[in-house]
Amino acid sequence: MLHKLVLGTVQLGMPYGINNSSGQPSEEEAQALLHHAWFGGIRTLDTADAYGTAIERIGHFHVKHDETSSERFRIIAKFHANSGTQLLTKTPQTLTNLHAQSLTCYQYHRFSDVSAFPHIHTQLQTLKAQGVIERVGVSVYSNEEILEAAASPLIDVIQFPFNLLDNMRLRGEAMLQAKDSGKELHTRSVFLQGLFFKSAENFPAKLAPLQPAIQRLHRLCKSSNFAAGTIQELALNYALHNPLIDAVLFGVETASQLTETLGAVRNDFDPALAREIEALTVPDHQLLNPVHWSS
Repeated sequence: MLHKLVLGTVQLGMPYGINNSSGQPSEEEAQALLHHAWFGGIRTLDTADAYGTAIERIGHFHVKHDETSSERFRIIAKFHANSGTQLLTKTPQTLTNLHAQSLTCYQYHRFSDVSAFPHIHTQLQTLKAQGVIERVGVSVYSNEEILEAAASPLIDVIQFPFNLLDNMRLRGEAMLQAKDSGKELHTRSVFLQGLFFKSAENFPAKLAPLQPAIQRLHRLCKSSNFAAGTIQELALNYALHNPLIDAVLFGVETASQLTETLGAVRNDFDPALAREIEALTVPDHQLLNPVHWSS
């Protein structure tokens, strides 16, 4: 299952996450985390210009890593688009900063940009023809956007939220259609930005309607074959063992958290447990989208 894990790097370049108590790591801590990821078997990173110093820190790792190996992390990079976006000049600079030869996937940050800026399509196809990027992706939020992306010949990879609550019950039909259309499916928000780990005393008041379902998930950990496991194991393996999902994006702030995550990967997952997870309902699906948490 390790080959499906993608380490998100927003935490390397800026403070991020509702359960983040350590803030942005230092340069030394960031390098230690990337070193641990590489030697722990992680081979793909997800990053973006919008992630503060993340790209530069990945580049620093690659420079140091050159001393012992010519291998590089595979990179999924997101870009913001506007009418003046010039990827043919921007992308080489991004690769220089990453100290990488190419991007595994170049991804629109917003689904609306795909139709809003058609001039970018030609640039992306040129970059693919040059071997600078392998695939074109898009980050989406809703099932409607998944289905529209599935119907687009411009898109190879669709990244969308998926976790214990934002699960197959809500996403399954759209995921099946996208897979039938030949798309690669990547998921994010596997830990719901750390909300699954929040204690009852520190649970955000606005998100209180989600608390009963999360408490039920904790009880599942104790009553099922995950009795010796944690909510982290449950969340990670539920996504990893879904056969429709090609890659699972996750984030950590420290090397010790990464050790815990890698140690949580299991070789199998009980389909009956997945069905119990998918039987859970939440009263307001909008609360599953962190975009709405601060409004």
